[in-house]
Amino acid sequence: MIQLIWAILNITLVLGLVFFCAKTASEIRKKISLSAAILFSFFALSFITRPSKEEKDKKFEFDNRETKTQSLNNNNYFSNIVLEEDLLSKIELYANSDGENATSAMIRRIGFVCGTTWSTQYIIINKTEKKNAFQYEVGGTRKWILLGIEVYSESKDFKGSGEFKSL
Repeated sequence: MIQLIWAILNITLVLGLVFFCAKTASEIRKKISLSAAILFSFFALSFITRPSKEEKDKKFEFDNRETKTQSLNNNNYFSNIVLEEDLLSKIELYANSDGENATSAMIRRIGFVCGTTWSTQYIIINKTEKKNAFQYEVGGTRKWILLGIEVYSESKDFKGSGEFKSL
């Protein structure tokens, strides 16, 4: 619910800024010139940023010596676990396995995520004694952004267990 309020606040501020710039540009055009109004609008709206795609869907490859020495087989297993779900979005863990060890994992945020970003710091997947079962630890940071400026940063950790399923 807080993310919805935060997104509405962000959208309202952006629209308010655009309206303010348009009104001010029209006043500048009347008093000075059209080129000054265009220049003002360009500089005033330039700090509204688009979220970078650097951290989006960062994939973690696990370095398993056992996996590298095994011959290539067709055993591929997959797991999808919902770590956090709210009204607008969810954070999911996707993990792949070769039947013995986890080979890769990644975190995805899907849904309406306006005003916040997620950055994954680590993913740890440990196999358990039960076949195709594993325990996971995931850590990351959610940044709350207002008009392109980071206002607050919160650390999130998730722990649990899951099962790999055959593809």
